[in-house]
Amino acid sequence: MKWLMIVLTAIFVMAKLMNVIAWSWWLVLLPVWIYVGFMALVFLIAFVVAIIEDV
Repeated sequence: MKWLMIVLTAIFVMAKLMNVIAWSWWLVLLPVWIYVGFMALVFLIAFVVAIIEDV
């Protein structure tokens, strides 16, 4: 999954810099934010599970 996000982001950034697409930068970098959000969600779930198991 990580490699897919890296490749998509690289393609979108190159297309944006070469004026192939006219997207805003937040849309170009969206694969990065989706990956970061997914990983944050995984860590949050692991943290909650760890706290529940300690109680």
